[in-house]
Amino acid sequence: MSNVTAVTSYFQRYLRGERVAVWAELRALGPVPDDLAEDVAAVADETMIRVAQQVARIAAALPELDWVSATRVTPHDPPHEGELELVDTLVEKVGGLPFALEACLRRVGQVSFTGDCEALFLSYHREPVPRGQPPGPEYPDPLCLGNAYALKNDWDEYGGVPGFYFELAPDERLKANVDGGTHDIELPSSVADPVVRGVAGSPEITLVEYLRHSIRWGGFPGYSHAPELAPAVLITLQDEPDF
Repeated sequence: MSNVTAVTSYFQRYLRGERVAVWAELRALGPVPDDLAEDVAAVADETMIRVAQQVARIAAALPELDWVSATRVTPHDPPHEGELELVDTLVEKVGGLPFALEACLRRVGQVSFTGDCEALFLSYHREPVPRGQPPGPEYPDPLCLGNAYALKNDWDEYGGVPGFYFELAPDERLKANVDGGTHDIELPSSVADPVVRGVAGSPEITLVEYLRHSIRWGGFPGYSHAPELAPAVLITLQDEPDF
């Protein structure tokens, strides 16, 4: 009976509103024990359902601000049926995905808020070119997330090499069209919430924490480092994350 209680407790507590506490406890587990896997997966799935709703909300608002994509892709491309089957394949090939990342691939899909938008002080093709180094308001860090196809491409090219990292997104500099690097997640892994490496100013931030921070700042968390310089219109995109 005690095992049954443990298996359901995290998800039940998450639904009751203990979201931050639950994720903190899940991170403290390290590799998730088999007897908690179903419960942790339920928390991750519900989390990313809510992330996807927030991403879709911001993506729908961007064109109204005369936002123009950096790469002519839609700001949000939710997972298609074939991607869900691909995630199953990747879990087996890679040897395990962090629970939050797997749920993100299944529920959120591809995100790319990079582009040009005068109202958001967002520049990709336009001048001036940012100077200095992130973090800071010259590097708004528009939210980007790779999908299952991006992971497949990375794995096909680099998979099996010790210390493999999935390039989840460009880093702050590349998002501003300046030579830079990537935001990465080390794989394989069976933790609940993986560290996203390469985030300027936040070397140990995890995926769920980064997504919370990004949504709190309307998808452009770079402005959190100088709130007084953030564009006024950003308030229309900001929301307190419910995940």
